[in-house]
Amino acid sequence: MSYQDQKPRRTAQAPVLPNASPLTPAQRERAARMRDQWRAAFGDDVFIRDLVDAGLIHGWRDVLSVTTTEDPDHGHA
Repeated sequence: MSYQDQKPRRTAQAPVLPNASPLTPAQRERAARMRDQWRAAFGDDVFIRDLVDAGLIHGWRDVLSVTTTEDPDHGHA
């Protein structure tokens, strides 16, 4: 007998976020700015794509700021 046979089966969870509303031109521009800042700081956006795939954010519209850990304004110089 194995544990695999005893553990409960996982069921798909309902999406965490409600459907997103359409972006205004200003929101679209801010999201593009966040995307560009992220890519300039970190190179790729795998982390953001993982958050979208997990249903935790809608996309770049939900990224509020981009700050690296080496940013001297945040005390990590």
